[in-house]
Amino acid sequence: MPSISRSLAILFLINVMLSIYWSAMNPFIPLFIRSLDATIFQVSIVLFIGGLVATAVMVPSGFLSDKYGERRIIVISMIFLAASPLLYTLVNTWEETILYTIINMAAFSLFIPARMSLIASNVRSSVMATAYGLMNIAWPIGGILGPLIGGFIIDNYGWNHFFYNLSIIALICAFLGLFLEDERRTERRVEGKRNNSFWREAFWILLVLFLLHIAGNTARGILNTVFPFYITENFNKSNTEAGFFFSFGFGAATLIAQLPSGLLADKFGRKRVMVYFTIPIPIVTSLLLMLNDYILVLIVYTVITSLWSATWPASTAYLMALTPPSKRGSIIAVRQTAIRLGFTIGPLIGGFLWDAYGPTSSFYFTIFFFALSFILVLLLKD
Repeated sequence: MPSISRSLAILFLINVMLSIYWSAMNPFIPLFIRSLDATIFQVSIVLFIGGLVATAVMVPSGFLSDKYGERRIIVISMIFLAASPLLYTLVNTWEETILYTIINMAAFSLFIPARMSLIASNVRSSVMATAYGLMNIAWPIGGILGPLIGGFIIDNYGWNHFFYNLSIIALICAFLGLFLEDERRTERRVEGKRNNSFWREAFWILLVLFLLHIAGNTARGILNTVFPFYITENFNKSNTEAGFFFSFGFGAATLIAQLPSGLLADKFGRKRVMVYFTIPIPIVTSLLLMLNDYILVLIVYTVITSLWSATWPASTAYLMALTPPSKRGSIIAVRQTAIRLGFTIGPLIGGFLWDAYGPTSSFYFTIFFFALSFILVLLLKD
C-alpha cells in the first residue's frame, strides 16, 4: 500500500467534497434544463456544447498545470466551480443555461489533469495503480452522498437552495487547495533525451488509449444522459428516488471497484485487468433491452458502472508508467480530452435517439461502443 503524503490527504478531502458537488450536478442539471421546457434533444445540445468547450480546455489545462503548478490550477478551478451554480439561479429559459454549463464543465476540466498529475508525483511507479485506486475512492464516497443530498434539497427546498449549497462546497474546496504543495522533483529537470524520444516511442500506445477512452466514455455519456429521464419518466420516480438510484448505481458501484482493481492491476498487470473487466460489459449492457423492472435495471446499471470504473486505476497507471514526470500534466490532459470527447458525443447521440426512436434505442449504441472499447484494450502492449 502506498503511503499518503500531506498533499494527497488534502487532495483526497477536496476530491470527496468535489465529488459530492459533481455527483449532485450530473444527474440533476439535465432535469433542471428539462424543467425549463426543453426537449430531451435540446438538453443534449446544452450538454454537447458544454462538453465540447470542456474538451477544448482539457489539453491547455494540462500544460498550465505543468507550467504553473497543480495547486494554483486547482484553486482557480474551484473558484469557477463556485461561481457557475449561482449563475443557474438567474436563468429563465433553457438557452440561457448553455453559457453557465460551459463555465461549469470547463472549470472541472481545469481540475482533473492537475489532480492526476499531483497524485503521480507523490507515489512510486510500482504502486501507482493502487494509489489511483485509493485516491479514486473519493469519487464514489461523494457519488453516494451527492445524488441523495441533491435530490432531497430539490424536492424539499427548490432549485435555488440546491445551487447555493453547491457554491459553498466549491468555496470550501478552494480554501483547502491553498494548503496543497506542488511536487517539482529533481527528475523533472534531467529528462532531456527521454522527453525527446517519448512521443516517438509512445505514439501508438497513446493513440489506442485515446480511442479506447473515446469509445468507452461515449457509451457512458449516452447512459448518463438518458438515465435521469429513463428513471423519472419511464418508472415515474421523484428526484429523491432518482438520487438514490445514482447514489447506489454510481457511488456504491464505483466504491466497490476502485481499491481492489488497483491492487489487482499492480499485482497481475494493468492490461490484463483492463481486459478482464471490459469483457462482460457489452453483454451486461444488453440486458437493459430486456428488462422493465426498476430493481433489476438498478442492478444492471450498478454492474456496468462497477466494471467500467474498475479499469480507471489500471488505465491511468499504465499511461503514467510510460510518461516522464515533466509531461504528466500534459499526457493526463490528452487522456482526459478523450474522455471528455466521449462525454460530449454521447449526450448528443443519446438525446437524439431518445426523441427520434424511443428510450431504449440508445442502449444499442451503448453496447456497440463498449464492445469497441474491449477490442481496443486488446491492442495495448502488455
